Amino acid sequence: MNRNRAALTVKTRTRSGRTIRRRTRVKSRFRFVAFLIIVIGITVGAFGFVTGMDESTASVTEDYISYTVDPGDTLWDIAGNYNHSNTDVRKVVHAICKINDIQAGDLQPGMVLTIPTDL
Repeated sequence: MNRNRAALTVKTRTRSGRTIRRRTRVKSRFRFVAFLIIVIGITVGAFGFVTGMDESTASVTEDYISYTVDPGDTLWDIAGNYNHSNTDVRKVVHAICKINDIQAGDLQPGMVLTIPTDL
């Protein structure tokens, strides 16, 4: 059962500086193909990562409005006024806090809040 196996000729240098040719055989075609697929996948992934091709661009843009806080306003009142989809007010408060990088108690008169319109 003599199969034709792929052979690679590799040039190597010895310590004395002499170049010799060594013949290497692929013993398992499955392992060789799996190795090539993995190497190609890693190469393509690394190229995409380096060039920034792994970032997706969103086609949906979010609209925001600016709201200036008046004296006596609370974040809960503001969230209730801009909650057009009858979502739980706690989620709206959380979204406003996250977008503006504030806590609910940090509200000051004159502060400008960014509020998403899709709440």
